Amino acid sequence: MKKCYRCTDCTGGLRLYKDCVVSEHGTRPFHRIQQWNGEFYEKHTLREAGLVIQLGHDGRSCPWPFCKPTPLTVIDISGIHEVDIDYCDCGTVGSSRHIVQLLRGSLWPATVDRPQTAMTLRTLKTFHALTLQGKLNAYDFWCGLVRITDGMGTRNTKYRYKEFIRSVRCFRHLRAAKRAGRAHDPSGIEGTQQGELVVECPLCPHPGRNMPEGWEDTPEDKMWKHGMFVAVDANFKLKLKNRGLSDVELSPGWAYFVNSAEYAAFLEDYVDEPEV
Repeated sequence: MKKCYRCTDCTGGLRLYKDCVVSEHGTRPFHRIQQWNGEFYEKHTLREAGLVIQLGHDGRSCPWPFCKPTPLTVIDISGIHEVDIDYCDCGTVGSSRHIVQLLRGSLWPATVDRPQTAMTLRTLKTFHALTLQGKLNAYDFWCGLVRITDGMGTRNTKYRYKEFIRSVRCFRHLRAAKRAGRAHDPSGIEGTQQGELVVECPLCPHPGRNMPEGWEDTPEDKMWKHGMFVAVDANFKLKLKNRGLSDVELSPGWAYFVNSAEYAAFLEDYVDEPEV
């Protein structure tokens, strides 16, 4: 007897047999399906149903795929999925590099060499928007994805958090470089100068851009209208412990924080300065 499946993400909850549910989801590999066991619909995965995601051919099959399907953990806004990937190895379409094929398939690899985890681009963009607008931190967003996937925290969901935050960090770094137009500079991203990734404050006075002509001739008693007020704040009780972290700087001094090496060298001359 053929087993019946239904997709909880497709509109209408379409009910299909095994071969049909796989073919229908060739371009929707991160939908969640359920299988009828004779009494009720229970959780199932497209991978268990036999779906293999083909890269390099826009979902179509490759005549010479790379070895055998490669297991991959994919983090999507619909949950955390275990999928099988078929890399293209025919050399006729796109690139033979696996990370390039993943990126062209809208998947952000967590590592450059032999990636085992990837994030969908829509997940990274969604988290980026939520953390800017709602101040949502990465851990709470991750826990939400775990709850969507499996409230028990099983299915390998609790072991990919580090990969997620690493990918978010790299994604933000490249997005800032893209926003600053670094991809169009002949020197490339490594030619970025100090402070070039900073987004300037639109309210601060910039002569020739957002200030009226002849502002220099404003009477002294009204010059305050064109002044820039800078405030300094500090929390001297906020002392973080040294946890032995050795993160690599992706943009040393390119944005809002100064170059760490130059700052450390500067502080060497002010060791005995009294604190205010």
